[in-house]
Amino acid sequence: MKRNIFNFKWSVFMMMLIGAMQLSVTSCSDDDSTGGTPEITAVRVPDPAKADSTFTKSGPGQVIAIIGKNLDHTLKVYINDQEVYFNPMMNTDHSVIVTVPSEADGFKLTAFNSDLKDEIRVETTHGTATYAFKITAPYPSISQVKADYPRETGDSLYLYGLNLVDVEKIYFTDIESAQLDSTVWETPGGNHVEVTDFKEVLQDHHLNKLNQSYETSSVLGLVVPELGFEKGTLVVECAAGTTYVGFYKYPGQPVISYLSSEMPVHGEKVVIRGLELVDVQSITYGDVTVPYEDITQSDTYTEVSFIFDKEPAVGCKDLTLTTSGGSVSVPFYNYACMLFNFDDYGTDLGWSPAAELMEVDEEYPPYSASGQYASFDIGNVAQQWWGTMVYFIREWGTEFNGHNLFILPSYDVIPADASTKDIYLACEIFNNNTRWDESTAESPKNAYIRYYIHTTTGELQYDNGFDWEDYNLMWGKFAHPVLCDIDNQQPQREWYRHVVSLDDLGFKGTYADVVAAGLDEVRMQIINQSTVAMKVSFFMDNVRLYYRKPGTNY
Repeated sequence: MKRNIFNFKWSVFMMMLIGAMQLSVTSCSDDDSTGGTPEITAVRVPDPAKADSTFTKSGPGQVIAIIGKNLDHTLKVYINDQEVYFNPMMNTDHSVIVTVPSEADGFKLTAFNSDLKDEIRVETTHGTATYAFKITAPYPSISQVKADYPRETGDSLYLYGLNLVDVEKIYFTDIESAQLDSTVWETPGGNHVEVTDFKEVLQDHHLNKLNQSYETSSVLGLVVPELGFEKGTLVVECAAGTTYVGFYKYPGQPVISYLSSEMPVHGEKVVIRGLELVDVQSITYGDVTVPYEDITQSDTYTEVSFIFDKEPAVGCKDLTLTTSGGSVSVPFYNYACMLFNFDDYGTDLGWSPAAELMEVDEEYPPYSASGQYASFDIGNVAQQWWGTMVYFIREWGTEFNGHNLFILPSYDVIPADASTKDIYLACEIFNNNTRWDESTAESPKNAYIRYYIHTTTGELQYDNGFDWEDYNLMWGKFAHPVLCDIDNQQPQREWYRHVVSLDDLGFKGTYADVVAAGLDEVRMQIINQSTVAMKVSFFMDNVRLYYRKPGTNY
């Protein structure tokens, strides 16, 4: 229903514009004169939900309607002193519709080019109209606050983040950040103290190659004003929007925003990122306490790491990090999520060619592991449609309606309504210099992994990471890099967590749907159907389900 309402409103909006065009055409047929001096009175966006709103700023890529009088016979439109394309067929006496170009298309923002003007200029056959209008940088965000404790009046404080440009106002409020709504921003109540002494320390404006859009790595320096409170929120208002972060005179409640792996193997580096990770007193998980001297803390209070060297006892559910400001816990090493680990979870179906199960030798890769691991050290492979695999069930003799079902996590671990987009088939990988995505003339993308899941209904769920465009040319297109981590990276010669979402595997729905279908077989298999041979060497352990709660990265 909501979509139909949106489409209806959109249609009404467009009919209004077309009506204005028709009125203009009729007027021109009655009188060939061009009318009076052109004038811009407002700018709107073609969003039915905002049809009654006018705007004085917009981001790149936005379609805008320039509203006014005597705008017929438009010759050129300029934004930020740069000519932009407009469709003459959509030009009426009352409006001109344009799309603001993106920076990737060469459009320049006034935030980085002070010689340009924040204005729209419409040139017609009978005059020129201008209108003050801001094209903003992307939405700002704060990643960390750096300042020594205690943070006193007159101390220097540094804000690190993205797109902290076109700053309009910085202030402190005694309203704590947990009470603020970042999605619908309104200036909070409480006591405000404005920052009058701040400067730009760094503005690194660059192209993000992952999303092909421009962003700015920012550092702002400021002097802490005299405050009448010891904790609250530091707010930065930019032209593109408002961002904020908790502020504490003394170490505040720690916040974890990232965990490199929730089920690492022995010898793997575990990285924790967040805010207020200062004066770390302990890290515990289950029956294990990480020795204080083995914890590494960054001087920015945003990262803590340790080398995982002891598995917890069954019953572990969380990792807890404690600082002088408080404690925070995140899901960690819950054995209920384990499918098979080549030791005491799961049974090998015995299909060949099977990955060799190995014990670690500290002189050879992977140098460390938790018990046995699966080795895919198989040399050069080519023209292969059935390759080395791990192929496991829970165990023999546990049939349910003829199926040896894996025991899946309960709904208190993964909510029944959790989207399959947020649930992953995960495992730890040590990639021993396998160059998965190197291109050749015969095969721009060759070797990949095929994932197979069998359910009680006999359905086969595949995500082989390979989408044939021309079978004869062996020309493939990967949805994600092969054996990538959650950030689509492929670390080399170190243990890391590899993930592929159940949604990509073919499950479309919720976790309750997965539980109803059941899992009784899981296979992960190397395939290279190309004529080009490729060396494959990697190792695998701890195959499991992993749930990432929306809004988090752990």
